[in-house]
Amino acid sequence: MCNRIPVPPTESRCYRPRVGELVRDETTGQDVVHMETIRGRAYIRPPGGGVERDVDAAKLSELPDGPGVVVHIVPDRLCGFADTGDSERPE
Repeated sequence: MCNRIPVPPTESRCYRPRVGELVRDETTGQDVVHMETIRGRAYIRPPGGGVERDVDAAKLSELPDGPGVVVHIVPDRLCGFADTGDSERPE
């Protein structure tokens, strides 16, 4: 039984990484950070940061030694900071 997000009947696998989980991109063989999955497309980026790209979610796999380091995702905006259109932010 799968303990992750249910998959559509057309997909045979249950593996769905968590946001920030280090996974293997089977299209390139590289380890990448899973950012989000929307409608069957997984959004990934390199572990050290970089350009986010999308791949078929079925092409991601768990690392051979189990789940990788879970990366803490920090929002771009400061919590509680109202955007007034001014580019300066409080220090």
